Amino acid sequence: MITVEKATRVAATADRLWHLLSSREGQCRLERGIVASIEFEGDGVGMVRHMRLEGHPPEIVVRERLDHCDPVAREMRLSIVDTGDIVPFACHSGHARVIPAGPAASILYLRTSFVPVDMEDEAARAIAERNHDMLIANVRAALAEPA
Repeated sequence: MITVEKATRVAATADRLWHLLSSREGQCRLERGIVASIEFEGDGVGMVRHMRLEGHPPEIVVRERLDHCDPVAREMRLSIVDTGDIVPFACHSGHARVIPAGPAASILYLRTSFVPVDMEDEAARAIAERNHDMLIANVRAALAEPA
């Protein structure tokens, strides 16, 4: 099992950052560069995101399920339930948490855990790290826009 963790401070309130992470509109914005489109099935815990990945045929769909969402603690956990035969990870789980850092800032904590499928650990780790970096860049870009 590989676990990749990253935390970064952002200049936004915890509530604003949490809304960006937890809303459907925010999720679509934060996955830019990784995911071409997202369709949502259901609401709340158990909701499934159907994601078409950038650079792949539209019939390839990765499905993730929302396993945990706690708006009070500002944390959520998703797991891949269908790799679309494109994601080279088994038992993939992603966790995000927003931690207040005073009145005008917050910490974004990300953790991804998985087992690589037919690939070297370091190559798999690099994919996960690149995805974290892209999501953080998307967070910063979205927060730079007026609320």
